[in-house]
Amino acid sequence: MKLSCWVTVVLMGLAAGPCWAKAQSPVSSAPGTPNWVLQNGVWVPVVVPGQVSPPARVAAMINFLKTGHPGRVVHLAKKWLRHHKKDPLVPQVLLLEGDAQNYLGNKYAALFPYEDLLDNFPASPLYEPCLMREYNIACAFLAGYKRRLLGMRILPVYGDAIRLLRRIQNRQRGSPLAELAGIRIADYYYQNDRFQRALASYTNFLRRYPYSQFAVKATVRKAECSLATFRGVRFDLTPLRNAQAELENIAELYPVLAAKMQVKALEERIYQIEGKRELEIARFYWRFNRPESAAYYYRRVIHGWPDTIWAQKARKEYARRFQQSKEKMP
Repeated sequence: MKLSCWVTVVLMGLAAGPCWAKAQSPVSSAPGTPNWVLQNGVWVPVVVPGQVSPPARVAAMINFLKTGHPGRVVHLAKKWLRHHKKDPLVPQVLLLEGDAQNYLGNKYAALFPYEDLLDNFPASPLYEPCLMREYNIACAFLAGYKRRLLGMRILPVYGDAIRLLRRIQNRQRGSPLAELAGIRIADYYYQNDRFQRALASYTNFLRRYPYSQFAVKATVRKAECSLATFRGVRFDLTPLRNAQAELENIAELYPVLAAKMQVKALEERIYQIEGKRELEIARFYWRFNRPESAAYYYRRVIHGWPDTIWAQKARKEYARRFQQSKEKMP
């Protein structure tokens, strides 16, 4: 009696195997495809390319793409999607259409099926591969790829690339790909001398990914961008002070890197600039007949930056001007 029960259970398990596999597999097949094969721990249907079922047509598209016929894949994919809008293989076909457009060099056109997949099938196993494809397209846009206009590729798409990368960050927050997208945005602005935006982007990156593998790079470039946004001694010193704070942070956290960057030399440069600015303020007050204010800033330079050339100039000017104007020296 017990033996017969065990046999019954085994037979039921074998009968249910393909059905369970069908439920678990990311690939679905139409009725009339009874053969299944175990691949990488997942049961998938065996599709014969000569058949006319939806999975068979998808298999044919995959084969066409592998053999170098992307134009045919685009045509077949569009036709397939019109007739099988509810089929479980829709994400696969959308990815195939985008890959075929990309193969043809139509990177901008490839984004439409990719975006369709990402917007409507977030639970698909093809979601992450599709995001990676969009990241590669965004990098190509930033590298100089252009859209067609009147048959010629003359329209730059830098703005679209930045939007794509930001969308990737929002779609997969905290992922390695999101980190790549974030640092790529900041690097683009940095490499094109748009230091104000680069500074904001590196700051945002460090806020989002403080433990990223790119955190050191972002910290260093943030300091460099702060220095680059300083417009001169007659303007606001805030960027300079921000850079100084960043350099002190680098020296504390990464002493070896600080030595390579010559952080002490940069700090010395900032120190000299601050002294020069104070001297300019003293001269400004003297020109506008404000001797008391001028004297205050001259003394400030002399005592605050005693070992600099600006202190030497301040002493000479202070002595000459206040002696000529019969002002008492302190």
